[in-house]
Amino acid sequence: MKSLKIQLLVTTLITLSFFACNSSIQNNIPGTYINRASSEFSIAFDTLIVEHNKGNDYLIHRKTGVQIIDNTGKAGKMLYETEELMGSYNEDSKILIETRKGREISFDIKKGLLMLEKGVFKRIN
Repeated sequence: MKSLKIQLLVTTLITLSFFACNSSIQNNIPGTYINRASSEFSIAFDTLIVEHNKGNDYLIHRKTGVQIIDNTGKAGKMLYETEELMGSYNEDSKILIETRKGREISFDIKKGLLMLEKGVFKRIN
């Protein structure tokens, strides 16, 4: 009888810790993430602001600034773009799926990183 109680207690603790880990990932998703990328043709600054909407749904506000580099190597005027995205968090894969284009957004919570396609964004808050 004691071993059954111990098994029940262990199973309950494992289940609770599993749910705590999942909710801890989701609790740490909202925030502001930045990325800077450059090539011989341009310099880009990206900001993603991720907000929890409800349930597993998130709003993602993307703000991008791009400078085109001319033939002399000089950066031109900053051009700005904004994009409003929605995503749904998949608890099994731990990936946020952007709903319009199906892009996958993954997170490394310990390092404060968000990965979107080939871009790696650093969390700043």
